[in-house]
Amino acid sequence: MLVLLCISLIAQDVAAQAFSENDWKVIRSLSPAVIQLDTTNAFANSKEAAMLGQHLFFDKRLSSNGEVSCATCHIPEKYFTDGLSVSQGIKPLERNSTTLLNAAHQRWFFWDGRTDTLWGQPIETIEHPDEMNSGRTDVLRIIKQDDILHKQWERVFGAMNAQTEDQNTAMLAKSIAAYITQLSAIDAPFDAFVRGDNSAISESAKRGLHFFITDGGCLRCHFGPWFTDGSFHSVGVPPLNGGPLKDSGRYGAIDQLKRAEFGAGSEFSDDKDGMRATITKHIAKRKDDWGAFRTPSLRNVAKTPPFMHAGQLTTLDDVIEHYSTLENFVSADHHRETILVPLNMTELQKKDLKAFLESLTAPLPDDALLKDPR
Repeated sequence: MLVLLCISLIAQDVAAQAFSENDWKVIRSLSPAVIQLDTTNAFANSKEAAMLGQHLFFDKRLSSNGEVSCATCHIPEKYFTDGLSVSQGIKPLERNSTTLLNAAHQRWFFWDGRTDTLWGQPIETIEHPDEMNSGRTDVLRIIKQDDILHKQWERVFGAMNAQTEDQNTAMLAKSIAAYITQLSAIDAPFDAFVRGDNSAISESAKRGLHFFITDGGCLRCHFGPWFTDGSFHSVGVPPLNGGPLKDSGRYGAIDQLKRAEFGAGSEFSDDKDGMRATITKHIAKRKDDWGAFRTPSLRNVAKTPPFMHAGQLTTLDDVIEHYSTLENFVSADHHRETILVPLNMTELQKKDLKAFLESLTAPLPDDALLKDPR
């Protein structure tokens, strides 16, 4: 009996690690993750700009009521999310807070991609009436009247009086983006496994990886080192409070994207004729984009519940169950992503897939980046 048990365990072990050469080609394409330089922000890699941005990120004075900062919805200990289905700014919001970890890799920002630069995101948040409800004039005044912030500003950007208000606003945004660029969490157990450490992830995670790259079809939308196609899809998750779909998603964002004041092709961009700006210029508004949302990276996904654009799915198990059954799938005008079919997973496959997704969790950045530097 003992011999049979040993043979059985050995067989399971071999099966779990039986990746073909083609499988390994795919697996190696998923690691390592490298954040590319943002050519639209000349200060993206400036440590001094990042320090100024970190001060501003945690500063509640940037909101009209003095109670909301960027860190309100992007809490470091929660992997820079807030753990809520939909966030709470000055007023209740309508979408889930996405993680800022590794955000610098993204092509589009916000769930609907209404900005094409990382530095375009904070200004939209600061000035949005439901989020921080402030104004650039007030924020710049705070910086000018605060000795620490003003000195940091002058070290990075020079005299504030030498620039227009809008130019200074762009600089403010770029400093916050420089801080966010520092927030990387990319060396997960999965990456160690790809480098050759066979013990870095469990046998269950290895089986989940095999399912992910083969029968699961997950690579259609979650490929490359960031585990995302960077595009927009409607995956049929019902609205948070039931009823018909009301959020137009990507479709409603295109017009705003093209007229973005702080976009890749704007006068404030440091690469206004570059690839980012060119792509945005040629994007067309498509009916099929109604209700579509950005494919998030799966890196650190296990640490960022709840899930989907309005936090409709509470746990990773709920997400896996959704794709297994597609039960209660909803779509606009009966439009449905043709790539989606029920996976009909077994309980073991669900467990293994979850184990693999958990293996994509990397440690948080250095402690110094996780707190108000004052």
